[in-house]
Amino acid sequence: MILALYGAGAMGREFKQIADESGKWSGVVFIDDHAGAEELAGCPVCRFQGFRAKYAPEEVRFVVAIGEPKFRLEAFERMTRAGYTGGVLVHSSAVISPDAEVGEGTAVCHGVYIGSLAKVGRNCYLSRNASVGHDSAVGDHTRLGVNAFVGGHTVIGENAFIGAGALLRDRIRVGSASIVAMGAAVFDDVPDRATVIGNPARISGEGAQNAVYAPGKAQEAKQDTAPASVQERYWEVFTGCFEGVDFNPVTFSYHDTGWDSVAHLMLISRLEEAFHISFKGREAMRLKSYGTGLRMVQDKLEQADGGR
Repeated sequence: MILALYGAGAMGREFKQIADESGKWSGVVFIDDHAGAEELAGCPVCRFQGFRAKYAPEEVRFVVAIGEPKFRLEAFERMTRAGYTGGVLVHSSAVISPDAEVGEGTAVCHGVYIGSLAKVGRNCYLSRNASVGHDSAVGDHTRLGVNAFVGGHTVIGENAFIGAGALLRDRIRVGSASIVAMGAAVFDDVPDRATVIGNPARISGEGAQNAVYAPGKAQEAKQDTAPASVQERYWEVFTGCFEGVDFNPVTFSYHDTGWDSVAHLMLISRLEEAFHISFKGREAMRLKSYGTGLRMVQDKLEQADGGR
């Protein structure tokens, strides 16, 4: 059986190593609509449509190699709608109780422990040395960070993000689309779509509607001047140009390794269309990150309003 890894970034490379060590797969193929090369780690890289044309659902199993839960969900649904079935990728050092359940499309990395009668859902990502206690349940599309600890009989909802080193007490519930920050110690239930930080953990805000990796405080201060409707539309256009790419779209720079000039040009074109603005001359070169682009769009909109 061939393993298809959706995402040809850093996580894809790591997952490929796990696949090689397991000896379970006859080959590996990457799926990435924005990859800059046709080969990665000695394996072919296909765009989604090209992958569908070459590989039948019965000859492959897939795992999403993207860190952001929102994009993991979208990629998983895209593959399942096309008729493909998720595989289970498990590192040889992981310990999974014989009576535990692990859903399709889930990746279990180095040193992970999954206890007796625990249930891990579909399309989850359990980072190095994460621990899921006995009788616990981890919802679909959820990510556990490095060294995250989930106590026994604890329930985590779907599409949640548990940060590195977070500690979840036994017999609590962490809501869907919630974020538990790095190092947080959680003693009480966490509502749906909430973010908790600290020890003891306290609610610090809403869960991310679109992405876990939200802008830092400095970026937020600069972006607060943009109306919510502009920010929402900008996010939709921006992330739509980088679907399936394994990097944080909020904090990356166009000078980072792996950025795609084609996607950059596509972004400029789509921003012009969406906001009825124009990037002239070398202005596009100033769009170096998510934040700079949003500020440029807002400035252009304000200039247009001022000229009316």
